[in-house]
Amino acid sequence: MGARFNVAAIRLDSGDLGHLAVEARRRLDGAGLSDVGIFASGNLNEDEIDRLLSVGAPIDGFGVGTEMAVSRDAPSLDIAYKLVEYEGRGRVKLSSGKRVLPGRKQVFRIEKEGQAERDVLAGQGDRLPGRPLLCKVMARGARLPDSRRTLEEVRTHAMNEVRKLPVRIRSLAPAVPPYRVDLSEALARQDEALSHPHEH
Repeated sequence: MGARFNVAAIRLDSGDLGHLAVEARRRLDGAGLSDVGIFASGNLNEDEIDRLLSVGAPIDGFGVGTEMAVSRDAPSLDIAYKLVEYEGRGRVKLSSGKRVLPGRKQVFRIEKEGQAERDVLAGQGDRLPGRPLLCKVMARGARLPDSRRTLEEVRTHAMNEVRKLPVRIRSLAPAVPPYRVDLSEALARQDEALSHPHEH
């Protein structure tokens, strides 16, 4: 077909994807089609993708459908709103295993040479060293004009933020050592005062 051949990739959707990818790559290269990529899909999740990459499967892209929309290992999400402030004053919940820190929050990321070292969880009004991560995007039920981003801008921002994280916390395995997150002194004092009001 010459210049009329414009196939960017082939898709593998079932079977032993690792073996099929190796065989497909061999045949494509043998036909002089080294520029044609291999795209894999079919009940994929992060663990299977990690396995395929770890064995060196020559796959250029992955399609994740069901496992992206449905969490198979935790199909329900148990969440609830917790009151952290009322009439301008912080509130805490003291139930064992369900502690809630008081007030509105801000997270400051401490970085060194462009890499994240640790985060500090603070009150919204705190001013600490580091880069604040949270910004207001809605007010009175409407998106703020400055918060609007294109899909490409969001994608680029997410990729840049991931690159700044330590390599050890980017894998599926638990990080050793864990990523460090501290409480600011002011937030810790406020939590202590509200948790033990009769001692202050």
